Amino acid sequence: MTEALKQIVRNDRAELEKLLQRLIQIRSYSGEEKEIVEFIQQTMQAYGFDEVLVDSLGSIVGRIGDGPVKIMFDAHIDTVQVTDSENWNYPPFEGKIIDGKIYGRGTVDEKPAMAGYLIAGKAIKEQYNGKPLPFTLYVVGSVMEEDCDGYPLLHLIEKDGIRPDYVLLGEPTDLKIYRGQRGRMEIEVSTFGKSAHGAHNQHGINAIYKMSKIVDQIEQLDKQLEPVEPLGKGSITVSEISSKGPSLCSVPDFCRIHIDRRLTLHEDKETALDQLREIAQKLNIQAEIRIPHYRGKSWKGTEFEQEAYFPTWLLKEDHPLLKAARSAAQKVFGREVSTGVWSFSTNGVATAGRLNIPTFGFAPGREELSHSDREELSLDDLAKAAEFYAVFPFVLAETINKK
Repeated sequence: MTEALKQIVRNDRAELEKLLQRLIQIRSYSGEEKEIVEFIQQTMQAYGFDEVLVDSLGSIVGRIGDGPVKIMFDAHIDTVQVTDSENWNYPPFEGKIIDGKIYGRGTVDEKPAMAGYLIAGKAIKEQYNGKPLPFTLYVVGSVMEEDCDGYPLLHLIEKDGIRPDYVLLGEPTDLKIYRGQRGRMEIEVSTFGKSAHGAHNQHGINAIYKMSKIVDQIEQLDKQLEPVEPLGKGSITVSEISSKGPSLCSVPDFCRIHIDRRLTLHEDKETALDQLREIAQKLNIQAEIRIPHYRGKSWKGTEFEQEAYFPTWLLKEDHPLLKAARSAAQKVFGREVSTGVWSFSTNGVATAGRLNIPTFGFAPGREELSHSDREELSLDDLAKAAEFYAVFPFVLAETINKK
């Protein structure tokens, strides 16, 4: 079974590379994914997927098989924007191929996974067309992930009722097996004062001066956060500050900061909020501390809202899902593959962090190249990933059945 599937994928290498090139050429910023969704929909249908649909948010979903083990392959198909300040060696939407590498926006984050999923699905259908499969495989091209990580899968599961038993994420792992990530959250802190004319500032209470004391303590807190392996330490960063007053000639009576908070193991939104409350209390400053809400609209016009909290998650090394992933990698690479964790956030904050669905990641590409003008990918790595995607569902189903 394994060798036959691998050979089909290898025979389709030219198709795989052409597919990724086309995915890169379709610009798909968050909220503007209609064209790429339609292309993937047509490709799934051409490859013989058993069912193809677009969910109520706008993500594309293809199903293969109807066996008892429900597996979801997710790759977000939106990208961050290309900015004027970036300095690309090749046009970011050309998908240029030179010396065994492909270049462009989404080349790492994370269109290779979708290309690999599609070719893997094609191989499975060719090898087992008409035969019962021991799994149900959902291939998902999720939208809006760059704007609100996790929400597209949360929406698909809770609103459209497609809930898997296991999830594979296509965020870049450099062909390693990733099993978790730090969480993140956004926090807003507001201080209040009393306005007065700047010429008579002694009659006012400056909200910025209050905030400056809190900011100083936040800087100290960041240095005091302790690392917890394997995810390392959390962090806290003041990312924006604003103030209001009657005029620029007045004492401001309001000040707000926006905070980016990264969460390691044993940290959650309550521990993070409590740390800031303790700072305000110690300084004897009245402050409003809250988690803002993200509000968005997908390309389908679907409006959604979510608290800006994205939980930490980590799968245990001995979990059957990771056992199956290591076994599949052994069959593809002929050697053991190391495990790791992401530095950034993924859709796993929903599947694993909120819904406790076992989740891991495997994909080509180096994480540190994401969101940069240096996105590039080895086509040999792309081909190996596609072989893994074809073999893995069978290995997982066999592993689960042996439990």
